[in-house]
Amino acid sequence: MIRHNLKYDCIELFLDGTWENKTLKDFFDTYYISRKNRYLLTTNEQLLLNKKRVLDEQTILHKKDCISIKIPKEDYGFKLAEKPCKVVYKDDFVFVAHKDANCIIHGDEDETNALANMAATYHSLHNIHTPVRYIHRLDKDTTGLVMFVKIPFFQPYFDQMLSKKEIHRSYLAISIGKAPLKQTYTYKQPIGKDRHVSGKFRVSSSGKEACTKVTCLKRKNQFELLQCVLETGRTHQIRVHLANNHHPIVNDPLYGIPAIEFNGMGLWANELSFKDPLSDQIHTVHDIDNPLFDYFK
Repeated sequence: MIRHNLKYDCIELFLDGTWENKTLKDFFDTYYISRKNRYLLTTNEQLLLNKKRVLDEQTILHKKDCISIKIPKEDYGFKLAEKPCKVVYKDDFVFVAHKDANCIIHGDEDETNALANMAATYHSLHNIHTPVRYIHRLDKDTTGLVMFVKIPFFQPYFDQMLSKKEIHRSYLAISIGKAPLKQTYTYKQPIGKDRHVSGKFRVSSSGKEACTKVTCLKRKNQFELLQCVLETGRTHQIRVHLANNHHPIVNDPLYGIPAIEFNGMGLWANELSFKDPLSDQIHTVHDIDNPLFDYFK
C-alpha cells in the first residue's frame, strides 16, 4: 500500500515496506509508464525522489521514501459544455459519470454537448487542470457509467486494467425472450463489422473475440430483465450477442424490437468496479436509478 498526499500541482507517494530494495524501474513498471514518459518525467524533473532529481531507473527504493510527481497544468482538450456531467463517484484519481441516452462520449472539435465536454466543465468547476481522459466508452443510446482519470500519470494503469479485464462492467438489459430464471449463459461468438450496413456489427467468424455472460434476473409478460457482464469490450457487443441469441433488446434501433411499454433503449451500464492504484482496494460504483427499469419493480 502507498499513502498519498494530493496537492494542487503535485501528488506525493509515501512508500511502505513492500517497496524496500525495489527500484525506480519497478515503480514505473507497476504503473505501466512508457519509455518516453519515463524519460520526460525524470529529465524534466516532474518526478522527484525525496525531493531530489533522479535519472537512474536502477535507483534503489526504501520504506518511507517519498516520490513526488508534478501535475502540469494542461488544456482540457474539449470545449466546455453549459453544464457539468453528473458524477456518481470520485476520488483523487478518477471520477465516474452518468451518461444519459442519446448522448455521445465525444464529437468533433466544435461539439459542446458530448459527455467529454460536460466532463471538461466538471474539471473547470473543481480545479482539475488536466486533460479530459475517459477510460472506456458507451454507445450513444446506452445509459450508464463512464470512468474518467484525473491524473495523467495513472492513465496507463487504468488503460492496462481495462485491457486485462480488471475493470469489471455489468449491464442490465430489457429484452424479449424466454430465458430461464437465474440461469447464466456465456456467449462467445466473434463480432465484426457488417459490410452491408455502415455503423452496424454482426456475429462473424472473421470478427474479433467477444465474450458476454448473461443471467436472467426477472421476467414479466414477454419481457425479461437480463444481467450482462462484459469479458471483452467490442462495439455493440451486448446488443449483437443478445440479438443473435434470440433476446433482442427493446427499442434498440439497430438490432432490437420496438416496445411501447418502454421509453428508450433497454440497456443500462449500472455497475462498475475497479482496483485502487495505490491500495489495491476494490471500489464498486452503482449508477443512479433508471426509471426505464421500473417496469420490473
